[in-house]
Amino acid sequence: MLDVILEVMRAEGGSVMLLDDSNQELTVKSARGLKREIIKKARVCLGSGVAGKVAAMGRSVFLKGNEGERYLKIGAEDLVNPEINTAFVAPIKFSDRTIGVININSTHSDHEITPGKERLVQEILNHFFEYLIQVELPVSHHEPPSQLYMMNIFQEYSTLRELRGIFDYIFQLISEVLGVKKKGFFLLRNQDSGFFDLVLGYGFQIRNYREIYEDLIPQFKEARIDSLRNITVLNREDFISTSKDLFSENSLILIPLKLEDTVKGHILFLDDVTPEPDSKTNHLVQTICAIAARTIEESISGRKFRELGFTDNLTGTYNYGLWWRRLNEEISRAQRQGEMNISLIVIDIDKFNRLNIAHGYYVGDQLLRIIADRINGSVRPTDIVGRIGGEEFGIVLSGTGKQQAKNVADRIVDAVSGIPTEMRITLSYPITFSCGIAEFPDDATTSGELVERSKTALVSAKIMGGNRIKLFEQLEE
Repeated sequence: MLDVILEVMRAEGGSVMLLDDSNQELTVKSARGLKREIIKKARVCLGSGVAGKVAAMGRSVFLKGNEGERYLKIGAEDLVNPEINTAFVAPIKFSDRTIGVININSTHSDHEITPGKERLVQEILNHFFEYLIQVELPVSHHEPPSQLYMMNIFQEYSTLRELRGIFDYIFQLISEVLGVKKKGFFLLRNQDSGFFDLVLGYGFQIRNYREIYEDLIPQFKEARIDSLRNITVLNREDFISTSKDLFSENSLILIPLKLEDTVKGHILFLDDVTPEPDSKTNHLVQTICAIAARTIEESISGRKFRELGFTDNLTGTYNYGLWWRRLNEEISRAQRQGEMNISLIVIDIDKFNRLNIAHGYYVGDQLLRIIADRINGSVRPTDIVGRIGGEEFGIVLSGTGKQQAKNVADRIVDAVSGIPTEMRITLSYPITFSCGIAEFPDDATTSGELVERSKTALVSAKIMGGNRIKLFEQLEE
């Protein structure tokens, strides 16, 4: 929860403090950017200090520099860190009582800690409690909940990857039938929480996805679109804070995905003109949407896409078991056909543990997920991509020699090199990647040997300082 809010606010530090009813003190339960000794010693009495006054009054506060807040009687003596540029402190409420506070702060001026984000923070807090209730998480449970779930990117990322081809096809098909622009996105309703999940967007810049998620999606919830059962056209004027950079179209064409009488989600198209479909076209669109709704329902309930059990939940790539099986199948096919070479790239993130320690596992997970997407975008559909270690990916390239595989590895490294900047992470050191490449049958005659040789080349690249691509050579054994 804390990581998600820090990401939304573009802030580098913060903490969650919970109230101990026995002594009416707030203590730090989770923190980012605080020294360990401060976390252990921090004790704030209810009604004193910034956190204590926010908890006592049950009201949020934004603080700029050394300025206090009169309505909460926060003065200069309460502001313990003069280096903080901006801070946001909000009460955490559950069952109509304050159980703690969340502190978000930044020492830099390029943050997004603004009053306009307060509603979004409250949505995240509410969603977090709904998630806890849903899974009946015991107090002693120390494993973090799925951050992808918290970020409203469908329930399992692997399911989204499996369904993506279907979503793409349905979106393109309906746009053709209605004669509208191929621009818009899917809104799926999470049946447990009632929140909308932004699944896929079409025709938008990636940089606009955050604005869609933070500013536009909550307005759909307020518009109560779940009561809409037919194609409905909304006007741009009905939505506030929608900049021309986000979209300039005047009409928002909303189409429900109905399964019997239940709306599973909506498809939204953006266009300057309003379509006027006849009864035949209307019926065709409804039929397509009903099929889409049933596909979504069956995939979530587990009656379809059985192979999801073999995919990595975080990245959506093959897990090691299925990846190994597919590698063996390719080797067997190459042996039967003869004169067919296979190259294996093993790519590893250098010093990944340092990143997890410095920035938290949520950032590390997000990085892995984006890397997996970039890898998939850099290879052919027939190539086999799997997460075969914590931060290690394996790419099987059929009919490809080592030199060609190196070109692919170069393309992958180029595609992933700018990710930290796009994620707006300020690192004390650059993220680099090491690759090891081996070829069947020149370097190995079995799948086991091919993996071993590729990892040998990877180790050589690491020993040489990392940040390089290494082809296997017999001398390296």
